[in-house]
Amino acid sequence: MRSDKKISAGQLMLMLFLARIMHTMIFKASHSASGAAMMLGLLCSTAVEAVLAIPAVWYFSAGGSDPVKEISGKYSSAVRFLYSAYFAVIAGGTVALFAEFLASEFSKVTPPIVAALLLMLAAAYCACLGIEGLARAATVVFWMFAVLFGLMAAVNEGGFDLLNLRPFSPEDSGSFWDYFTESLSSGWWLPMFCVLAVHLRKGAVKAAYGYLALKFVTLETLLLLVTIVLWRYVDVIGYPIFALGAYAKTDFIERFDAINMLIWAINCTLVLGIYLYICSGSFKRPKPAALLFAAAAAAFGIVEYKNGLRFDQPWFLGFKLAGVALLGVVLPSAAAVKLLIKRSAAK
Repeated sequence: MRSDKKISAGQLMLMLFLARIMHTMIFKASHSASGAAMMLGLLCSTAVEAVLAIPAVWYFSAGGSDPVKEISGKYSSAVRFLYSAYFAVIAGGTVALFAEFLASEFSKVTPPIVAALLLMLAAAYCACLGIEGLARAATVVFWMFAVLFGLMAAVNEGGFDLLNLRPFSPEDSGSFWDYFTESLSSGWWLPMFCVLAVHLRKGAVKAAYGYLALKFVTLETLLLLVTIVLWRYVDVIGYPIFALGAYAKTDFIERFDAINMLIWAINCTLVLGIYLYICSGSFKRPKPAALLFAAAAAAFGIVEYKNGLRFDQPWFLGFKLAGVALLGVVLPSAAAVKLLIKRSAAK
């Protein structure tokens, strides 16, 4: 892993956050659920993530430099390839869902497959800029998203109806577990953290738990807004942030569709670039590797788009959860134990 360049805890936090927001932008559930069930599911999944993050956070806070190298030594390239393969699939899934979004909401703008190929080409270029370029871009894109989200919430003309936020009941348990599982399986920020924290100057705790706090507040606010303002309308569109923009109007902006599309495309390019940067980390020549993984992810994404991929399909849920558990929890736990043993033996 190229660890000569360093980034701040705040920059890493925003990179993790934008990856999660990208998933929220394009995720479309197979069925709707009550707002209370989803909000409780998000709360519980975030609490579990906070516990799961302890090994990786402790490892880097204790002075560990690279959990992969810590446990695998000269075989580290083989272990890093697991991260590469995992994030190539995640990148492909992101491309597939973004293509589905384009086909659903902007079918006359550009063919989804062409857009997917252009996105991956731009993402490969972003990956070649390195960790510092990606980190600086993440700060800019975050503020673009924050302004957009705040503006849509502030000027929304939908009526606030607290009756839509009905209390959690036993009937909602199925919806709760569905959303809890989906939210937890979307915690691939943990494997991302294990790879990208290699570049941290300091502040592993701030990066990880700052991300969880920012993610929790943002998504709970979004769930609350779409529940009390336009829950029924969300069922029609299926994309919560996009639906929020449908009722947002100002004297200068009649509809936020085009602005939403612009921010989504920019964020998608950046996030895919981060995934490709991780994918190329196991190779001595990262730039050609980034292009190779971009082609592979684009091919996978197009195939899955044609076959109607959904992130909450059982096989994909299992794949995501397995990656989070193995690459984000088990591996850094083993690295933390080995680091602790080495330090105990040195005393």
